[in-house]
Formats: sequence, structure tokens, C-alpha cells
Amino acid sequence: AMGGVDWETQLRSAEDALKDSKFFDGVQYINACMEAYGKDQGDEEGKIVKDPEAFTAEYSGKLSAEQKESLKRMYEVRGDIITGLGAHRRAAADYAAAQALAGAEAESLAKKQKSAEDAAKGPLKSAEKIPVTVITGFLGSGKTTLLNRILKENHGKRIAVIENEFGEVGIDDALIEAGPMTTEENIVEMNNGCICCTVR
Repeated sequence: AMGGVDWETQLRSAEDALKDSKFFDGVQYINACMEAYGKDQGDEEGKIVKDPEAFTAEYSGKLSAEQKESLKRMYEVRGDIITGLGAHRRAAADYAAAQALAGAEAESLAKKQKSAEDAAKGPLKSAEKIPVTVITGFLGSGKTTLLNRILKENHGKRIAVIENEFGEVGIDDALIEAGPMTTEENIVEMNNGCICCTVR
């Protein structure tokens, strides 16, 4: 691969991230994979990621059957990852590109594309909504104790904690004991109030 980026390794990493539902990591891997692959084909503008329909129209005639299969796989993996992130409209475009490359065996991709398009149109169904629990109370009322108890229990649930601390010096993040789940990566203190800028 050109530029020292091995797109096949990035694709495998993206597929592993997808299997583990690590969609944020997966999208980084698949984008790097596709950009490297696109450059190998002469796409210097990044159309492969930005405009799948234009890329497949321009380059599919130049690709071998094996290259088309690889590209179809990339678009399908990217569609699955983007679906996991909730960007259904964008996922539908990736599935459409994969379908265009697949030819006769496109039935499962057509189903994925239709599902993504339907999800992009309507609000979340109640089964797809993410439950949220808000814990509030006066100073010393046991909020942190309750939270620590929930985090220490082995219940098999994935939990995200967003803490809104009003004090000038944040102390609750030091009091929260997430046990074995705690790493520097998964505890982030937000002091500017914007989760988008703080969490990648």
C-alpha cells in the first residue's frame, strides 16, 4: 500500500472493532482503510469516503473482480459501523455502494440499505431507545454511594456516567469507584460543558 498504510490491516481492525461494538474505533479504522485503498486506486480527493456513489461510478470499471469484492466488503463494514453510531442515512449510502459492487449477490445488502433508510426516516422505536436514569439529591444524600454500588455490581450492563458537578474543584470523579472497569480512557472530566469536544 502507498504511504505506508496497510489497508488490509486497517480493515481487519475495523471488523474486530465492529464485532466488539466499538463503533467509534471502528469508524477510524475503516476510514483510514478506505482512504489508503482509494489512494492506491488514484483517488486523491477522498471520494471513496465522502461520495461513495461518485467513487464507484468513476472507479468500478477499472477494478478487478477481487478489488471490487474488497471494496464491497469495506462499504458493507462501514455501513454496519455507521449504523451502530446511529447515522442511518449515511449508512444507506454505503450499503448502496456495496450493492452496486456486489451485482447478483446483493439481496442481503438491499435489506440492510432498506433498514437504514427506514431508520433514517422515523424516530427511534421504544425498543431502540437508550434508557437514562438521573440521580439527584442534596449534599450528603447518598448519590455517590448509590452510583458506586451500581458500578461495582456484576449485572452485565454497559453503563455510561455523566456527572454534572457545580463545585469549583471537582471531587466526585475521585470518589467514584468503578472497580475493574476503571481506566483513564473511560473516565473523562468535562470542565467546559461540551461532551462533543471532550469525548472523541
